Amino acid sequence: MYRRRIHDDDDDGHDRWLISYADFITLLFAFFVVMYATSTINLNKYQTLSNSVVTAFQGKPGQPQSLNTETPSALQNLSAIKKPLPLSYLYQEKKQRDLEKMRAIGQQLANVLSVWIEQKAITVQQGEFGVDIAIQNKLLFKADQSTMSDEGPYVIKLVSEVLKNEYRTIQVEGHIDRHAFADDANPEAKRWEITATQAARVAGILGTRGVISKRLSAIGLADTKPASSSENNLAQTINNRIIIRILTAESNAQQAANNTITTQLEILPKAVESLEEPVTSPAAGVPADVSTNR
Repeated sequence: MYRRRIHDDDDDGHDRWLISYADFITLLFAFFVVMYATSTINLNKYQTLSNSVVTAFQGKPGQPQSLNTETPSALQNLSAIKKPLPLSYLYQEKKQRDLEKMRAIGQQLANVLSVWIEQKAITVQQGEFGVDIAIQNKLLFKADQSTMSDEGPYVIKLVSEVLKNEYRTIQVEGHIDRHAFADDANPEAKRWEITATQAARVAGILGTRGVISKRLSAIGLADTKPASSSENNLAQTINNRIIIRILTAESNAQQAANNTITTQLEILPKAVESLEEPVTSPAAGVPADVSTNR
């Protein structure tokens, strides 16, 4: 009797898992292709597709409506990859902001000193290094030019009220006309001395009025930097002045760099190897043998 052979189901279908695996690989490949395609969008085609979709949903064929009123070229420029701003641009922006702050400080000083500005006794100017407050000596000092006047401390007090909250370097310069102390035995030395004294006294009052002392400096410049070279009395009055300079951030940084303590090399006197004759010491008046071979 013929018997039907029973087929084992396990004989076929051993490779069916390959089909699922191939489908998975295909889908994964398609996924990465789509991801890559969407990462590099053609703006013109994207804009056209967006317009078509909007038109289709609005039911107004033939009247594409732009999502953006700007031109495709403008959109392309706006959507371009933003490059980092160059350092020169950032530096100019920072410098411009600092100049605007200095301008505000100068305006505030001009407001509080308006009475003397109208009298031409004080000028407030913004220059390359900062804001300069030029005060005539006759407003701050008496006739001897070394004693503070009755009005001087009050003027400096008004200046300190504006500057006491500023973390900026403040320089005080003393200037005098070249004709001053002409009858003195040593007029040049006297001019150096008096301008240094005046600048130090003004800086001292600023320090006692709340201005940070470590940001203050005082220097006497005598008649080395006159405001006017004329010979009349007005020019001499202008030359006799105290300048309070509020430095910009850039000037402050440069000054800080110049004042940085660096490695220094000590320089010693050069050794004298041999001398034909002994050197006479001017102090003792006796020969001083400096030869090391004797």
